[in-house]
Amino acid sequence: MNALSFTNLNAIALSHCHRQYLLITYVSMTTITAAEPMFTSLGPRISLFCPQVAAPGELIILCTWLGAGKKHVAKYAAGYRKIAPHAKILLLESSVWNIASPYVQQWSAIKPAAEVVLGVLDDCSNAKGSKTDPKIIIHTFSNGGTNNATQLLIVLQHKLRYPLPVTGILCDSGPARGTYRKSFHSMLLSLPKGLFWQFVGPVIILFVTNTLFASQLIGWEKPERIYRRTLLDAQFVDCKRICYAFSKADTHVDWDDITSHADEARDKSWDVEELEFEGTPHCNHISQYRLEYLDAMERVWKGYVLASRIRSRL
Repeated sequence: MNALSFTNLNAIALSHCHRQYLLITYVSMTTITAAEPMFTSLGPRISLFCPQVAAPGELIILCTWLGAGKKHVAKYAAGYRKIAPHAKILLLESSVWNIASPYVQQWSAIKPAAEVVLGVLDDCSNAKGSKTDPKIIIHTFSNGGTNNATQLLIVLQHKLRYPLPVTGILCDSGPARGTYRKSFHSMLLSLPKGLFWQFVGPVIILFVTNTLFASQLIGWEKPERIYRRTLLDAQFVDCKRICYAFSKADTHVDWDDITSHADEARDKSWDVEELEFEGTPHCNHISQYRLEYLDAMERVWKGYVLASRIRSRL
């Protein structure tokens, strides 16, 4: 694969028009906090933002990482408000407790989110004038977010009996294959801060991790295999566009887990883009490469060709 090396924005070899576009984007995004959406809770770790003027069929499904803070999630939600001002945003937050729950419980818990998606699809059929095609994207973070996306797709397939039509998928810091050590580390760091969790947390996470890995000994499929397979499975998702954002500095996820999934997508004839960020931590590439990250979000949303930049190192 060809790699493009970018050390900072001033060093990016872009055309004059594209530099001008980035400048305009930067100016508009400096006031991004003013556009932070207000979400309405639909259930535990499920919430929905509806714009004042909602476009039929437009939905962004934002699946966050384990223990994601509100202020961090707000960066992405506000970005989508700029990119897609008339789209609803469905927020699925992740925790150790829902990942450790039996699948039947997870499917039941995620039903309010599934009802939102079904409502958006119904809006397309009932749109005034003519039938509207759905415009839905899925944005996942790490395996916590990928788990929620997977369970949602499974529930929707059961209800619809056909794959969910999706414009594109953006995977941030995942999906990982899930080694024991990294799974333990990620879940431990997602717990609340405080003296109680400092002492009790490792014991709880040790039990959860051992349970998840021991389940494979009795014939259950490894959860991470299910996540990685479902995202690219035509039975569950009607989509052929996917973008991956990752960093070799990520201590939670092995970067080659992500690039191998990208290769699987290419083998299935998907339009694939890999964005490798330099020196950024797990699920926080936007902190140092805000413009580039927001640009990727916009390209996925607007349906642009992704493979024109197969592998970019930022």
